[in-house]
Amino acid sequence: MSKPTPIRTLLESLIATKGWEGRVELHKVFEFWDELVGPDIARQAQPHVIRKTILWVRVSDSVWMQQLHLLKVMLLDKLNGRLKKNKLTDLRFQLDTALGREDGEEADGQAARPARLPSAERKKEFEALLASIHDEEIKAAIRQCWLKTGHLRDNKENGSH
Repeated sequence: MSKPTPIRTLLESLIATKGWEGRVELHKVFEFWDELVGPDIARQAQPHVIRKTILWVRVSDSVWMQQLHLLKVMLLDKLNGRLKKNKLTDLRFQLDTALGREDGEEADGQAARPARLPSAERKKEFEALLASIHDEEIKAAIRQCWLKTGHLRDNKENGSH
């Protein structure tokens, strides 16, 4: 009797025979996404599907979508830096309001929302969230986006332009 062939060997052989090595490599993004973007962003945005060389990312709301859109080129560079041969050519974002909700929050968004914090407290809370992101370049870019949008919101709330 011959010795059983390990499933890993069979899968590697099938992938090679079908020429799927590149596709399999691109899908490694699903393995390292959370580590690359950090836990706070990972709660708000998750890779969903890869079509050809385009990664579709589900995002919890339009604010996060805008932030990630501003970081798109840098994120794409970071993702491709982790891949060996095949590279992603684009990131596309789609809303998925099920992401980012805490347990017990209603799907229709009727959960109690926290009161808006004063600027100093919001900044402190935001910096605490940023602390969970390990990549300094991504952290700096998110901070820059937040400061720009946060500053605009504060001016609008205060009645100035």
